[in-house]
Amino acid sequence: MNSKRAAGDDDDDPALNRRGAHYVGREFVLGEPIAQGVDRLHVDDTVWRISGPDLPAGAKVRVVEVDGSVLKVAASEG
Repeated sequence: MNSKRAAGDDDDDPALNRRGAHYVGREFVLGEPIAQGVDRLHVDDTVWRISGPDLPAGAKVRVVEVDGSVLKVAASEG
């Protein structure tokens, strides 16, 4: 069995070891307000730390970047 993978395999996933990268561009609704630029966000089965502008609970946010274990969010226009 050959363990080498061909370049361009369909299995290649550049975000494979960067779990939060899959969330960039996704939108979520805040369950709690962002206060002093930080909060938590339930995404699927995980609670993520988030940073972004102060926003009330119920506001829509979009993930714009991942910094380690923190999702950086911005207010969503939708």
